[in-house]
Amino acid sequence: MKFNLTFRKIEMVEAVAKLGSVSAAARALGVSQPALTQGIKAIETELAVKLFNRDSGNLAPTSFAVPFLSYVDQIRLELFEAKRDLERYAAELKLSKLRICAGIRSCFLWVDAEVSTMRRVRPDIDIQIDYNLLNLYSRLVTGEVDIGVTMTDLLPASSDRLVIEPLGKWRALFVCRREHPLAQLDHVTLDQLRQYPLAGDFNFPVVLRMFNEEMNALGQLDVSKGWPIANVQVNTLDELIGVVRTRDCLCIVSRDPVADELENGSLVELNLKDRPHFYLELVLAYLGDQKLSSELRLFIDTVKAVEEGRR
Repeated sequence: MKFNLTFRKIEMVEAVAKLGSVSAAARALGVSQPALTQGIKAIETELAVKLFNRDSGNLAPTSFAVPFLSYVDQIRLELFEAKRDLERYAAELKLSKLRICAGIRSCFLWVDAEVSTMRRVRPDIDIQIDYNLLNLYSRLVTGEVDIGVTMTDLLPASSDRLVIEPLGKWRALFVCRREHPLAQLDHVTLDQLRQYPLAGDFNFPVVLRMFNEEMNALGQLDVSKGWPIANVQVNTLDELIGVVRTRDCLCIVSRDPVADELENGSLVELNLKDRPHFYLELVLAYLGDQKLSSELRLFIDTVKAVEEGRR
Protein backbone atom coordinates (compact mmCIF):
# COMPACT_ATOMS: atom_id res chain seq x y z
CA MET A 1 0.00 0.00 0.00
CA LYS A 2 1.31 3.43 -0.95
CA PHE A 3 1.35 6.16 1.72
CA ASN A 4 1.70 9.89 1.14
CA LEU A 5 1.75 10.59 4.85
CA THR A 6 4.94 12.59 5.21
CA PHE A 7 6.26 13.86 8.54
CA ARG A 8 5.90 17.42 7.23
CA LYS A 9 2.16 16.89 6.89
CA ILE A 10 2.06 15.38 10.36
CA GLU A 11 3.77 18.53 11.69
CA MET A 12 1.01 20.58 10.04
CA VAL A 13 -1.63 18.67 11.98
CA GLU A 14 0.33 19.09 15.21
CA ALA A 15 0.79 22.84 14.69
CA VAL A 16 -2.89 23.46 13.98
CA ALA A 17 -3.91 21.38 17.00
CA LYS A 18 -1.62 23.39 19.29
CA LEU A 19 -2.24 26.87 17.87
CA GLY A 20 -5.90 26.51 16.95
CA SER A 21 -5.79 28.28 13.57
CA VAL A 22 -4.45 27.72 10.08
CA SER A 23 -2.88 31.18 9.87
CA ALA A 24 -0.94 30.81 13.13
CA ALA A 25 0.22 27.29 12.21
CA ALA A 26 1.28 28.44 8.73
CA ARG A 27 3.38 31.25 10.20
CA ALA A 28 4.99 28.88 12.72
CA LEU A 29 5.93 26.38 10.02
CA GLY A 30 6.92 28.96 7.41
CA VAL A 31 4.42 27.77 4.79
CA SER A 32 1.47 29.40 3.08
CA GLN A 33 -2.05 28.94 4.44
CA PRO A 34 -3.27 27.23 1.24
CA ALA A 35 -0.36 24.77 1.39
CA LEU A 36 -1.09 23.94 5.02
CA THR A 37 -4.83 23.54 4.36
CA GLN A 38 -4.14 21.25 1.41
CA GLY A 39 -1.70 19.20 3.51
CA ILE A 40 -4.28 18.56 6.23
CA LYS A 41 -7.00 17.73 3.71
CA ALA A 42 -4.63 15.26 2.03
CA ILE A 43 -4.11 13.45 5.35
CA GLU A 44 -7.84 13.38 6.09
CA THR A 45 -8.50 11.98 2.61
CA GLU A 46 -5.84 9.33 2.94
CA LEU A 47 -6.99 8.23 6.42
CA ALA A 48 -10.68 8.69 5.55
CA VAL A 49 -11.30 10.49 8.85
CA LYS A 50 -11.95 14.07 9.91
CA LEU A 51 -9.16 15.46 12.11
CA PHE A 52 -10.56 18.94 12.80
CA ASN A 53 -13.92 20.55 13.32
CA ARG A 54 -14.09 23.90 11.58
CA ASP A 55 -15.99 26.46 13.65
CA SER A 56 -15.91 30.23 12.98
CA GLY A 57 -12.46 30.04 11.40
CA ASN A 58 -10.96 28.05 14.26
CA LEU A 59 -10.02 24.39 14.06
CA ALA A 60 -10.65 22.06 16.98
CA PRO A 61 -9.22 18.51 17.01
CA THR A 62 -11.74 15.72 16.65
CA SER A 63 -11.64 12.45 18.57
CA PHE A 64 -9.64 10.98 15.66
CA ALA A 65 -6.92 13.62 15.99
CA VAL A 66 -6.01 12.73 19.57
CA PRO A 67 -4.70 9.18 18.92
CA PHE A 68 -3.18 10.39 15.65
CA LEU A 69 -1.17 13.08 17.44
CA SER A 70 -0.05 10.65 20.16
CA TYR A 71 2.38 9.16 17.63
CA VAL A 72 4.04 12.47 16.73
CA ASP A 73 6.59 12.55 19.55
CA GLN A 74 7.44 8.91 19.03
CA ILE A 75 7.98 9.46 15.27
CA ARG A 76 10.08 12.56 15.95
CA LEU A 77 12.25 10.62 18.43
CA GLU A 78 12.77 7.77 15.99
CA LEU A 79 13.70 10.20 13.23
CA PHE A 80 16.19 11.88 15.56
CA GLU A 81 17.75 8.53 16.49
CA ALA A 82 17.92 7.52 12.83
CA LYS A 83 19.66 10.82 11.97
CA ARG A 84 22.11 10.33 14.85
CA ASP A 85 22.89 6.75 13.75
CA LEU A 86 23.46 7.86 10.16
CA GLU A 87 25.76 10.64 11.32
CA ARG A 88 27.72 8.18 13.45
CA TYR A 89 27.97 5.77 10.53
CA ALA A 90 29.13 8.57 8.21
CA ALA A 91 31.76 9.56 10.77
CA GLU A 92 33.00 5.96 10.96
CA LEU A 93 33.26 5.82 7.18
CA LYS A 94 35.18 9.07 7.23
CA LEU A 95 37.60 7.59 9.77
CA SER A 96 38.21 4.58 7.54
CA LYS A 97 41.16 6.44 6.13
CA LEU A 98 44.68 6.55 7.49
CA ARG A 99 46.92 9.36 6.32
CA ILE A 100 50.59 8.65 6.93
CA CYS A 101 53.39 11.07 6.26
CA ALA A 102 56.58 9.04 6.00
CA GLY A 103 58.72 12.16 6.34
CA ILE A 104 61.26 10.72 3.93
CA ARG A 105 60.95 7.79 1.57
CA SER A 106 63.41 5.71 3.54
CA CYS A 107 60.91 5.79 6.42
CA PHE A 108 58.30 4.22 4.16
CA LEU A 109 60.77 1.52 3.15
CA TRP A 110 61.14 0.85 6.84
CA VAL A 111 57.40 0.55 7.59
CA ASP A 112 56.49 -1.26 4.38
CA ALA A 113 55.82 -4.47 6.34
CA GLU A 114 53.51 -2.65 8.73
CA VAL A 115 51.51 -1.08 5.92
CA SER A 116 51.26 -4.42 4.09
CA THR A 117 50.01 -6.09 7.27
CA MET A 118 47.44 -3.34 7.79
CA ARG A 119 46.12 -3.75 4.27
CA ARG A 120 45.71 -7.50 4.77
CA VAL A 121 43.95 -7.10 8.12
CA ARG A 122 41.76 -4.14 7.17
CA PRO A 123 41.40 -3.88 3.39
CA ASP A 124 38.53 -1.42 3.95
CA ILE A 125 40.93 1.26 5.23
CA ASP A 126 42.23 3.67 2.63
CA ILE A 127 45.90 4.06 3.59
CA GLN A 128 47.44 7.15 2.05
CA ILE A 129 51.19 7.79 2.29
CA ASP A 130 53.19 10.79 1.21
CA TYR A 131 56.69 12.08 1.83
CA ASN A 132 56.30 15.78 2.61
CA LEU A 133 59.49 16.17 4.60
CA LEU A 134 59.53 19.89 5.33
CA ASN A 135 55.95 20.34 6.59
CA LEU A 136 55.49 17.18 8.64
CA TYR A 137 55.10 18.86 12.03
CA SER A 138 52.62 21.51 10.87
CA ARG A 139 50.57 18.90 9.01
CA LEU A 140 50.34 16.77 12.14
CA VAL A 141 49.22 19.71 14.27
CA THR A 142 46.59 20.86 11.76
CA GLY A 143 45.23 17.33 11.34
CA GLU A 144 46.14 17.09 7.66
CA VAL A 145 47.82 13.76 8.40
CA ASP A 146 47.11 11.25 11.18
CA ILE A 147 50.60 10.03 11.92
CA GLY A 148 54.17 10.75 10.95
CA VAL A 149 56.97 8.23 10.54
CA THR A 150 60.25 10.07 10.55
CA MET A 151 63.64 10.64 12.12
CA THR A 152 63.78 12.39 15.48
CA ASP A 153 65.87 15.17 13.94
CA LEU A 154 63.00 16.20 11.69
CA LEU A 155 60.69 16.98 14.61
CA PRO A 156 60.81 19.87 17.11
CA ALA A 157 62.95 19.31 20.18
CA SER A 158 59.78 19.51 22.29
CA SER A 159 56.06 19.75 21.66
CA ASP A 160 53.22 19.65 24.16
CA ARG A 161 50.82 18.27 21.56
CA LEU A 162 52.81 15.45 20.00
CA VAL A 163 53.25 11.92 21.27
CA ILE A 164 56.52 10.50 19.99
CA GLU A 165 57.05 6.75 20.19
CA PRO A 166 60.30 5.00 19.21
CA LEU A 167 59.93 2.92 16.07
CA GLY A 168 63.39 1.49 15.76
CA LYS A 169 67.07 2.28 15.60
CA TRP A 170 68.95 1.08 12.59
CA ARG A 171 72.47 1.31 11.29
CA ALA A 172 72.74 3.11 7.99
CA LEU A 173 74.63 1.07 5.41
CA PHE A 174 76.04 2.35 2.15
CA VAL A 175 75.28 -0.40 -0.36
CA CYS A 176 76.27 -0.89 -4.00
CA ARG A 177 76.25 -3.69 -6.61
CA ARG A 178 78.94 -6.36 -6.50
CA GLU A 179 80.62 -5.11 -9.70
CA HIS A 180 80.75 -1.49 -8.51
CA PRO A 181 84.26 0.10 -8.53
CA LEU A 182 83.97 0.90 -4.81
CA ALA A 183 83.11 -2.70 -3.96
CA GLN A 184 86.72 -3.69 -4.62
CA LEU A 185 88.09 -1.36 -1.92
CA ASP A 186 88.63 -2.43 1.68
CA HIS A 187 87.74 1.03 2.96
CA VAL A 188 85.97 3.90 1.28
CA THR A 189 86.16 7.60 2.10
CA LEU A 190 83.19 9.94 1.92
CA ASP A 191 84.94 11.80 -0.88
CA GLN A 192 84.93 8.58 -2.89
CA LEU A 193 81.28 7.95 -2.07
CA ARG A 194 80.31 11.39 -3.29
CA GLN A 195 81.54 10.56 -6.79
CA TYR A 196 78.51 8.30 -7.31
CA PRO A 197 74.82 9.25 -7.26
CA LEU A 198 72.39 8.04 -4.65
CA ALA A 199 69.46 5.96 -5.89
CA GLY A 200 66.42 7.92 -4.84
CA ASP A 201 66.22 11.36 -3.28
CA PHE A 202 64.98 9.79 -0.03
CA ASN A 203 68.61 9.10 0.90
CA PHE A 204 69.64 12.72 1.01
CA PRO A 205 68.13 13.64 4.43
CA VAL A 206 69.97 10.65 5.86
CA VAL A 207 73.22 11.99 4.45
CA LEU A 208 72.53 15.39 5.99
CA ARG A 209 71.88 13.68 9.32
CA MET A 210 75.20 11.90 9.07
CA PHE A 211 76.97 15.15 8.26
CA ASN A 212 75.41 16.78 11.32
CA GLU A 213 76.62 13.95 13.54
CA GLU A 214 80.14 14.07 12.19
CA MET A 215 80.48 17.78 11.48
CA ASN A 216 83.79 18.07 13.27
CA ALA A 217 85.33 15.12 11.49
CA LEU A 218 83.85 16.14 8.14
CA GLY A 219 84.76 19.80 8.35
CA GLN A 220 86.97 19.48 5.32
CA LEU A 221 84.00 18.53 3.13
CA ASP A 222 81.91 21.15 1.39
CA VAL A 223 78.42 19.89 2.22
CA SER A 224 76.85 22.81 0.39
CA LYS A 225 77.85 21.23 -2.90
CA GLY A 226 75.38 18.48 -2.15
CA TRP A 227 75.46 14.91 -3.31
CA PRO A 228 74.56 13.73 -6.82
CA ILE A 229 71.14 12.12 -7.04
CA ALA A 230 70.38 9.40 -9.59
CA ASN A 231 67.63 10.44 -11.97
CA VAL A 232 65.42 7.44 -11.20
CA GLN A 233 62.09 7.11 -9.43
CA VAL A 234 62.20 4.66 -6.52
CA ASN A 235 59.08 4.00 -4.45
CA THR A 236 59.57 0.52 -3.01
CA LEU A 237 62.39 -1.53 -1.57
CA ASP A 238 62.26 -3.93 -4.52
CA GLU A 239 62.65 -1.01 -6.93
CA LEU A 240 65.54 0.33 -4.88
CA ILE A 241 67.38 -3.01 -4.89
CA GLY A 242 66.75 -3.42 -8.61
CA VAL A 243 68.24 -0.02 -9.41
CA VAL A 244 71.32 -0.53 -7.25
CA ARG A 245 71.96 -4.02 -8.66
CA THR A 246 71.99 -2.76 -12.24
CA ARG A 247 73.64 0.67 -11.98
CA ASP A 248 76.59 2.37 -10.33
CA CYS A 249 74.23 4.09 -7.90
CA LEU A 250 74.63 3.84 -4.14
CA CYS A 251 71.86 3.66 -1.59
CA ILE A 252 71.49 3.89 2.18
CA VAL A 253 69.48 1.19 3.90
CA SER A 254 69.33 -0.77 7.12
CA ARG A 255 70.66 -4.32 7.10
CA ASP A 256 67.41 -6.25 7.55
CA PRO A 257 65.73 -5.34 4.23
CA VAL A 258 68.81 -6.29 2.18
CA ALA A 259 70.20 -9.13 4.30
CA ASP A 260 69.53 -11.76 1.60
CA GLU A 261 71.14 -9.64 -1.13
CA LEU A 262 74.21 -9.06 1.04
CA GLU A 263 74.45 -12.77 1.81
CA ASN A 264 74.25 -13.90 -1.80
CA GLY A 265 76.67 -11.17 -2.86
CA SER A 266 74.46 -9.30 -5.32
CA LEU A 267 74.86 -6.25 -3.06
CA VAL A 268 77.93 -5.22 -1.08
CA GLU A 269 78.17 -3.13 2.07
CA LEU A 270 80.83 -0.44 1.83
CA ASN A 271 83.13 0.04 4.80
CA LEU A 272 83.72 3.70 5.56
CA LYS A 273 87.29 4.57 6.43
CA ASP A 274 87.86 5.84 9.97
CA ARG A 275 84.13 6.29 10.56
CA PRO A 276 81.97 4.77 13.29
CA HIS A 277 78.71 3.21 12.26
CA PHE A 278 75.91 5.68 11.65
CA TYR A 279 72.70 4.97 13.55
CA LEU A 280 69.36 6.58 12.80
CA GLU A 281 66.38 6.54 15.14
CA LEU A 282 62.94 6.44 13.55
CA VAL A 283 59.83 7.41 15.51
CA LEU A 284 56.05 7.54 15.24
CA ALA A 285 54.55 10.96 15.92
CA TYR A 286 50.86 11.79 16.39
CA LEU A 287 48.65 14.21 18.29
CA GLY A 288 48.20 13.22 21.91
CA ASP A 289 45.46 15.70 22.82
CA GLN A 290 42.83 14.01 20.65
CA LYS A 291 41.14 10.63 20.85
CA LEU A 292 42.88 8.07 18.65
CA SER A 293 40.80 6.63 15.83
CA SER A 294 40.53 2.86 15.65
CA GLU A 295 42.54 2.94 12.40
CA LEU A 296 45.39 4.87 13.98
CA ARG A 297 45.39 2.66 17.07
CA LEU A 298 45.50 -0.43 14.86
CA PHE A 299 48.44 0.98 12.89
CA ILE A 300 50.41 1.75 16.05
CA ASP A 301 49.75 -1.73 17.44
CA THR A 302 50.71 -3.29 14.10
CA VAL A 303 53.97 -1.35 14.01
CA LYS A 304 54.86 -2.48 17.51
CA ALA A 305 54.04 -6.12 16.70
CA VAL A 306 56.10 -6.12 13.50
CA GLU A 307 59.02 -4.33 15.13
CA GLU A 308 58.96 -6.79 18.03
CA GLY A 309 59.25 -9.60 15.49
CA ARG A 310 62.27 -7.93 13.90
CA ARG A 311 64.25 -7.90 17.15
